[in-house]
Amino acid sequence: MLPYSLHGQATDTPTFVLLHYLGGSRHTWYPTICWLDAHHQCVALDTPGFGDAHHIEGYDVAAMVAHVDRTIRQLELRNCILVGHSMTGKVALALAAEQPDYLRGLVLVAPSPPGPQPMTDEARQSQIAYRASRKEAEAFVDTAAHDRLPDLLREIAIHDAQRANLNAWRAWPEQGSREDWTSRIGRVDCPALLVAGSEDDQVPSAEEQKQLTLSHLPNGRLEVIASAGHLMPMQTPETLAKLMLDFAAELA
Repeated sequence: MLPYSLHGQATDTPTFVLLHYLGGSRHTWYPTICWLDAHHQCVALDTPGFGDAHHIEGYDVAAMVAHVDRTIRQLELRNCILVGHSMTGKVALALAAEQPDYLRGLVLVAPSPPGPQPMTDEARQSQIAYRASRKEAEAFVDTAAHDRLPDLLREIAIHDAQRANLNAWRAWPEQGSREDWTSRIGRVDCPALLVAGSEDDQVPSAEEQKQLTLSHLPNGRLEVIASAGHLMPMQTPETLAKLMLDFAAELA
């Protein structure tokens, strides 16, 4: 089972299962959970190689899908909205394509697309060369956030980036981001919400996501958070939470 944290007491609404970005951990969802857990139970997971899952192996998309699915089943969650952010957006969409019986909806926050992620050679090599120094971690977080995060949240993000298993980190630019899941995912009919940041340059733009990701989600829609960068769960938690709560209410 993946390391997790459980928040909120609600049992009559879907549980948000929250997955983090490359270099993050379940802690990066805590600012958003503050706006969610009065209405929904939230389960935040550490994916293999990150956070307290530093020692757990299985870094390709299929392995991460299997880890997340197994953890949800071991926790006996039967009514879930699966939420993927960046790297794990691809993982969440791949898991949703398996049509697990617990899935009620899908939220993708600045997701990596199901096909090979567009990335310059320079950006890819920079990720591969990452060695978790303080300077590198600061640059990684500040670039992704676009606007500087509040100091405490910035330190949490930097700490997460420095404690990442470097084999897991490198596996994403070398392998996971290059994997092509477009044909395996096909059409996913569950209700879906894709949230993009207007200033996010880490993944395809909102317009590009319509073709790359939303084309797989006939019951999906796109929302754009103005002035937001890539780290929306920490940068714009209240706005992101409202979109998620509205989406969950629509499912009801």
